[in-house]
This record gives sequence, C-alpha cells and structure tokens, in this order.
Amino acid sequence: MTTPNYEQYLKNCLAKYKNKDVTKREVLQVFTSYADLKPNLQPHIFNDGSRKDLLTLEGTIPVQYRGSTYNIPVCMYLMETHPFNPPLCYVRPTATMEIKTGKHVDSSGRVYLPYLHEWKHGKSDLIGLIEVMRIVFGEEPPVFAKSAASHSQPAAHQSYPAAGGQTPYPVGPPGGGYPSMPMPGAASSTPYPSYPPSTGGYQPPSTGYPAGPSSYPPATSAGYPGAQQYGSQPGYPSYPQQPYQAATSATPVASSERPPLESRASISEDTIRASLLSAVNDKLRRRMRETFQQAQAEMDALKRTEDDLKKGQRQLDEMIQKLDTECVEVDKNVQLLKQKDEEIKEVITKMESQSDSVDIDEAVVTTAPLYKQLVNLFAEENAIEDTIYYLGEALRKEVIDLEVFLKHVRELSRKQYMCRALIQKARKTAGLGEVVGH
Repeated sequence: MTTPNYEQYLKNCLAKYKNKDVTKREVLQVFTSYADLKPNLQPHIFNDGSRKDLLTLEGTIPVQYRGSTYNIPVCMYLMETHPFNPPLCYVRPTATMEIKTGKHVDSSGRVYLPYLHEWKHGKSDLIGLIEVMRIVFGEEPPVFAKSAASHSQPAAHQSYPAAGGQTPYPVGPPGGGYPSMPMPGAASSTPYPSYPPSTGGYQPPSTGYPAGPSSYPPATSAGYPGAQQYGSQPGYPSYPQQPYQAATSATPVASSERPPLESRASISEDTIRASLLSAVNDKLRRRMRETFQQAQAEMDALKRTEDDLKKGQRQLDEMIQKLDTECVEVDKNVQLLKQKDEEIKEVITKMESQSDSVDIDEAVVTTAPLYKQLVNLFAEENAIEDTIYYLGEALRKEVIDLEVFLKHVRELSRKQYMCRALIQKARKTAGLGEVVGH
C-alpha cells in the first residue's frame, strides 16, 4: 500500500479510537522509518473475555547483534485509548523459529519493557518503543531457529525478507551441539547469539520441565492473540534442543561435551514443584500489581469526580440558602409596602374629606416655637423676593415710573436683609447648618 492508501486504511481502522489524529500521525511516522511494518485490523481477546478489533503494526524490525543485522518479527496492538495507554507488544515467530523466553519475553511472545510500564503520553511514542525493543533484542534476541527435526513441513515463502541478505533472526550453531556462551574478551566463531541460561537452567520442551524463574515470569497464552505465522525462513541451521549448561569459566562449552542423558532426569520433583510455584507466584504478583494499579487509577479518577461533585453541591447549597434569605427579605418588604400604602390611602381620604375646612396657615404645624419662627421668616423672605420681581416687571412695562420703583425696592430690600439675618440666627440657635446663598 502506498502512503495515501495507508491514510485511508488507517482512517477506517481508527473509526472507534478516541484520539484518531494523534494515533494516525504516530503510525505514519513509524511507516516512514520502518517500511517492513504494515497496518492491520485484528481481533484481540482480553483476560476478562472481552473482544475488540484493534489496529496492529506487524512485520519485522532490524536488530543489530555482533555487527550483523537480523529481522525480528513483531506485532504491536494499539489500544483504543492510544496514546494514553501503552500498546501490547508480541514477538511473532515464523514456522522455523521458536521463542526464547527471558527477562523481557514470555512463552507466549508477550514483550515486557520498563518503557511500556512507565508509558506516559507526551514522553512515550511508537518510534521510541521500537528503538527500545531494538536495543533490548540486540542484547538478548527473543527467537532462535528450530532444529531440522522439529518441523517436517516444507518452508513457506518468506514474508519479510532480511535486509542486505542477512538472516532475519539469530540461530544456533550449525553443528547441532551446544552454542558457546559469549564471554568478555573471548573470540567467537559465529556471529549468531548463543542462548543465555536462565536462573534455574534452561529445560528443553521435550523433558517437560519448566523454565527457571526470572524477573518476568512466563505467562500463558490465554487471553492474548494467537501468534500469526509470517512465513518460514528456509535453510537455517537448527537450534539444539538439549539442556544448556552455563559456562563457569572463560572457556566455552564444546559441542562434544554433551552431558549424558541420565543428567536430564536428575531434577527432583521438589525442584520442579518449587520452580512451578515460583513461576505461578511471580505471575500472580505481576497480575495483582497490574490490577491494583488499574483499580488505583480508577479510584483516583472517581475521587476527583467525587470532590468536584461535593464542591458543586456546596455551591448549590449556598445559592439556595441565599435565595431563601432574599425571599424572606422580599416578603418583609412587600408587607411593609402594603402597610404604607394603606396608611397613604387613609391620609388621602381624610384630606379629601377636610379639603374645604383646612386653614392654609394651620396646614403646617411645627414641633417648637423656634421652628415656627423659621417657617414664617422663610415665607416672608420669599414673599419679598416675589414682590421685587413683580415691581421690576411693572417698571419694564412702564406701569410705574422709576422713582416709585426705587422707593419700594429700597424698603423691601431692608426688610429682606433683616429676615435673612434672623433666619441665620435662628438656625444657629436650633443647631442647623447655614443656608447657602444668604
């Protein structure tokens, strides 16, 4: 498929993904750097029995080992929550390969890496994951070639050819004997990696003994997708199926020094039982840790949601309490306004009934004689002001002459001055402020 076809195919595969654009961009970057990886939509069955169709990147990645390049077949399942959750990575051996269990790969081909365990969006991506797998597989190859007797079917066509004509995976020595243990400073006669011993010694499948415990115990294949065959690799030397004895000195174990058959049966049932219990214990611990971490993450999310809900509840309670207080105040004000309205109506009715008998001079009643004097002086001063105004109007209309106007204005001004002086004195005595403009 060309890149445009990849984009359309990825668009269809990522229909149910939550972060389509980010996932699509990362996958296209992988195709740019690793052309042997191809997209595919495959079903995946989880441990709880649920089944989902997930986008996979399957093919080979180049791995450097002792100066040679090997193509390791892998398959990566991208979760629907990618890139916030790490992908599931598997080694997919072909018909001529077998999985070499170790610290980072279990018997089902599942890959365990600190990079996956510490996956974090923004700091982790698919390119970085593939680079880490290349480094780890370069130190400890995850597959080796089967012996000629372990597969009788003719080799199928090679789906993923090795780069530069190299073998796509490390194999054992062609002599059929034990591979030599790589020692520091020791010269090796073969560029292919030897099988490193596990903690309890490697036990071949024919004996039925389990592999020794390691930091990543072998997991069963239940709940994981079955290994897809990518095509056999014909013509590779077979890997020996006899038990491997770790070298205790700088001299590698020669192929002619094979231990007798009786030594294979020297392992007691207690050792087998202890190995099985250790493997099961480590697997249960890892599963419990993963389940605990997932449950802890869900509890943290629920805790944050609970805190937000409680905060919102407190805000709603405060708003309801404030509204209740305002409703009480409004009811009080409405009652007060109704009472005042009744009082005003009574006063209006009383004034209308007594309008004919009301004396203007008695309409305003003061509480003290001094205030009554102030009212009278104020009324007199305003009357003088009005009189002077109308005298001016009469002069302008030539109703009176100038001499009469000046005579009356002079008398009225003298009275107005005396009124204002008395007003100031009375206000001062009553403790009132001075009148501005007087």
